[in-house]
Amino acid sequence: MAILTICSIFYLATTTTTTTSTVGCSVSGSTTHAPGGQGGESVIYTFDNTPNDYYGNYNAVPVNSPQYVSPGYNGRGYAIQLLSAQAQLLQPNPNQTKGIGKSRQVRFILTCTPLDHKHYGADCSTRLLRIYTYPLAVYTGNPYVDMIIYAQTNSSTYYQYMWMMLRNGSNYGAFFGDDVWGPTLLQTNQWQHMAFTYNYSTGIQVVYVNGVAGTRFEDATNPNALPCLITAGVQTIGAYPGCGAGFFDGYIDQLEILFSVAKTATEILNDATLVGYYSMDCLSYSSLDSGPNQINGIAVGLSSGDGGRVGQSYLFNTNSSYFQVTGLVFLGQSYKSFSFALWLRPITSVTSGGTILHVSQTTTGTGWCVQFIGLSSLGQIVVNGYSSSGAVSVIGPVLTVGQWVHIVETYSQLHGVRLYVNGILYSQSSGFVYSSSGVPMTVTLGQCLSGTGCDHTGIQTGYYQGQIDEFYIYSRELAQADVTTLANP
Repeated sequence: MAILTICSIFYLATTTTTTTSTVGCSVSGSTTHAPGGQGGESVIYTFDNTPNDYYGNYNAVPVNSPQYVSPGYNGRGYAIQLLSAQAQLLQPNPNQTKGIGKSRQVRFILTCTPLDHKHYGADCSTRLLRIYTYPLAVYTGNPYVDMIIYAQTNSSTYYQYMWMMLRNGSNYGAFFGDDVWGPTLLQTNQWQHMAFTYNYSTGIQVVYVNGVAGTRFEDATNPNALPCLITAGVQTIGAYPGCGAGFFDGYIDQLEILFSVAKTATEILNDATLVGYYSMDCLSYSSLDSGPNQINGIAVGLSSGDGGRVGQSYLFNTNSSYFQVTGLVFLGQSYKSFSFALWLRPITSVTSGGTILHVSQTTTGTGWCVQFIGLSSLGQIVVNGYSSSGAVSVIGPVLTVGQWVHIVETYSQLHGVRLYVNGILYSQSSGFVYSSSGVPMTVTLGQCLSGTGCDHTGIQTGYYQGQIDEFYIYSRELAQADVTTLANP
């Protein structure tokens, strides 16, 4: 149980998910989501130059003039900056503030909103709250220092508070009576995904950092945790309500609250680490991201293939054909794990080589640039990583013209680069430290554009001729189980 000596306030345990809509332009259509992921979100704060709820239902009022910064966590749009020295925070409109109701899951992406109890009943049921945070400072102390992300307080009574915060720099969620405290210390000056969940049916609270669950105390995942009973109260984002303390210091982005649907650990991990997903199904909507982050790309000179491995596919068959995604923040961070997954079907001789996936600092394919996936002069699939000493290569089998093959490249500092072919680990390098540019990166499929002079170890530079389908980008090393799932749609 958490006891605060400075203020009487509690953590919010809530849930957020996104709605889906289908664009009917092909066999399977192109599925897109509202910001933040899949589910059934009730409140989303995008902080795209506004403190308002994405749905316009639960808007917030800035206090002490917090500013917006660009880009946000996903390399585009905005995030909001809250500075503790200036006592900055957000306060949900009191006219819209009612009870949180039944709390479920909470996942952090940075934004908070008051919830109306009419949607959930009189107590806190299953819920998710998630947010992206970028701490400019992390404070610790004895016994602790709190940096509030979301707080709702009704009275100084057990289960009449809801808090979501950093306590001594770690993810902490509480109902003032049942609390959960994660072991991971958040890092300064980098984006991190946080989530706080409560499942009413099981009575379990969980906190996550970057999609991974962890607890510091044995009772943190107590299956008998009682629900929060708050149905009204003062709500704040970035500080305790009314007592001038607990200020957050940094950026926050994409705060979501989801009601009535408990997300699984797998779903939260996917929301936290799936950077982009491109189904390649609709040329009319060729660049739409069907993942949680709305990182839409551009498609140039593409046509439909003669069917895809799943639904439809894109055909890359000229030296001007390419697909491009920009503003990939995590791919520009050294030491960060990553994974790429896609289906390929070459349509001409594979011994002609070809660049399949090119990573670069600029949209022209130049600056810091490496060809990560491509074909050798012998027709072998080649995947590369990059260290301070240069490219690290793994060579795979010769591809067969006209035959679909599933390729996954993963990287982690421990395991190095791994190459999976049709769901099976084919080969891997030794572990090494990924060395990147430090700025948001661009991924180009089909060719390297003006990056012919970039590192292309093992790959014969040229344009790829063939089909590509079901392209995924992750900010983590996929496990064998993940790869098996993707390779067997």
